[in-house]
Amino acid sequence: MYTISQFGQEIWPTMRLPSGRQPLVYGDPAYFLGPGIIGAYRNLRNRDMTPAERQFNKHMSRQRMSVEWGFGKALMQWGFLGHKLNFKVGLSPVGSYYAICILLANVHTCYWGSATSVKFGCQPPSIFEYLDFE
Repeated sequence: MYTISQFGQEIWPTMRLPSGRQPLVYGDPAYFLGPGIIGAYRNLRNRDMTPAERQFNKHMSRQRMSVEWGFGKALMQWGFLGHKLNFKVGLSPVGSYYAICILLANVHTCYWGSATSVKFGCQPPSIFEYLDFE
């Protein structure tokens, strides 16, 4: 997906935060590391991680957990997403199914909250804020 999306060559170079800095995407060890994508620090043969690097890894691990909980909610609400036999890449719009189910899970969270928002102390936005209605 990283290669197909041309993220590192086409998308990331054009992205800017309000501060002018380029954002980074954090990927777990299964992700390809490339332009715009960072991963956890690791001990090297001749150098152990610094305390700051360990703290960074700990912090990012917690952030990843909150994202995974969000995907878990979508899987609980729309169980068919977890059935790999239902999907044939190239024959089924797999990416669209996930995008729609995540959107609906987020809408559900706006109305009824979620265990994730309680656990991480993050109040969900109103449906009007989420869908950018004025």
